[in-house]
Parts: sequence; structure tokens; C-alpha cells
Amino acid sequence: MREVGGYVCRDCEVGIWEEEQICPVCRWASRYGLRHKYCQKPWTMEGLTCLWAYEGIAKKLIKQAKYRYYYDYLSELIEGIGVRDEWFYLYKFLESGPIVVQIPLYSKRQRERGFNQAEKIAMLVARSWMLEVKNLLIRVRDTGRQVERSREERLKAMSDAFKINSNFQIPNSVLLIDDVWTTGATMSEAAKVLKQSGVRTVWGWVLAR
Repeated sequence: MREVGGYVCRDCEVGIWEEEQICPVCRWASRYGLRHKYCQKPWTMEGLTCLWAYEGIAKKLIKQAKYRYYYDYLSELIEGIGVRDEWFYLYKFLESGPIVVQIPLYSKRQRERGFNQAEKIAMLVARSWMLEVKNLLIRVRDTGRQVERSREERLKAMSDAFKINSNFQIPNSVLLIDDVWTTGATMSEAAKVLKQSGVRTVWGWVLAR
């Protein structure tokens, strides 16, 4: 049972729903968020964990943090969430001590916004599990806003959008962090770049879907 925090009252908390876990390749239901055995597309994530449905109070908190800079709202959705049976394989993965890597913003967009929300989330996740955060990915193209695009358009826009930051050694495993999973185009492209660089295992983690 999730504990009531400082920003969501008991009445409003019923408007936060746990999200069903899906396969990161085909996007169909997968109890533990594991990639299905028959989803053998190369350079893909081994699993994906989604915390909340991107609806109701969760959606409001995420948007307030992203556009009005209420960063503390993010901790409301991450800390004190308890243990879930469907995260069994996530917990096993975390035991390997992965490096936490956030989806980066393009440099111009980060300067305009002043922060990267995924980085804020990555820091909270790393603190919860005592893991290390590294800016292992660099966004080399401004892919623009994805909101109005179809999955095919998003996939095309994200092609070759990332490269590896050569200042860091390539780790064996990465916990890849973003705020919201819509079509999976962004995280799939980032995972591909990580895998092609030599990372053996990538597990995706998003605040909401």
C-alpha cells in the first residue's frame, strides 16, 4: 500500500492508479515487465517498469513538475511506494548494481528549460536504491516535440538522436530513466545506442505510461 505523502491528500490519492506492466518491444502485457521470449528484436531492453498510469493526479503532478518546476512533486510519485510483486525481476536487476542513466535533452532545450526532468527523476531513483548516476548519453539532434506525432513519426525522428558520452567507461548494466512512456520510441533508440556501445543489459524505468 502506498503511503500518503505531503502533496496528495487521502481523497485525491485514489486518483493515482498503478500501471500494468508491458513488454518493451511489442508493448503488450507482460506480468513482470520482461521482454517476451518471442520478441527477439536486436538491441532492445530486457525489461520495462512503469509505476503509474498517466492519468488523473499522477499526470497532473508530472506536468506541474515539468512545466511549473515543482520538483518535489516527483518524489511524491517515487518514494514510499512499497513493494510490488510485478517488480520481482526489477529488484533482481537492481541487485546487480546498474548505472542509472537518464534520457537526455538536446542542449538548446535544456538551456531554455533550465533542467531535465528525467535527470531529476534519475537522482531520486538512484538515491532510493543507492546507485550511481552517469550522463552516459548525449542527445545530438533536436528532435522537436513528439506530442502530436504517430509512433512511426516518432521512431523516424529519434533515429540517430543519441550518442555515447566518451568521458565515461561503458558499464555492464544500465537502468534507463524517463518520465513518461508514450510509444517507447525515445527509450528504444536510447537502449539501442547503449547496447551497441557494449552495455550488456538495459532495463527501462518510467514514472508513468
